[in-house]
Amino acid sequence: MKLVHWMRFAWDLEKLGEPPPSKLPVNCVVRPASRRELDVVQAVIINSFSLDSDWAESYRRIRDRLAEQVQVAMEANENAAMVLAHGPRIIGASVYAADSSSEHHLVSGPCILLEYRNRGLGTDMLYRTLAALKHAGLKRVCAVTKRGVPADKFVYPKFGGEGEPAELPSGFAT
Repeated sequence: MKLVHWMRFAWDLEKLGEPPPSKLPVNCVVRPASRRELDVVQAVIINSFSLDSDWAESYRRIRDRLAEQVQVAMEANENAAMVLAHGPRIIGASVYAADSSSEHHLVSGPCILLEYRNRGLGTDMLYRTLAALKHAGLKRVCAVTKRGVPADKFVYPKFGGEGEPAELPSGFAT
């Protein structure tokens, strides 16, 4: 098994600026996810991680705990997730914890299905997630990702995200 290095990103939401120009295609919409969409949100997250070659091996280490955290977050709070819909199809999801005591607030991070990536959709979802957490009253939020993946290199550094090496969050398999 390969040694995996993790990065912890933090955002000061008091410095979160205006939203960047949206890159959402005309037939796409970001909206809150309902509890009844838990299965679809889980499927998007599973596909996003398991079909990504950067995550394939590492995802096995975290999948059960991640699925549990997504379920707990969505069952506990109606406003714990948002989805990106392309027409009737959900192509992206972001599950988050608005509890200031959470170890990491971006439970899943913005997950976009592979065939829709590299269009700015993850960046758009990240901004909307951070804005939702700011609206919930949080001032500083954190997320953990694998070092070297696109989230670490291109997405999480946006909007003032500052990264530093980290341990795998508690509760995940090692």
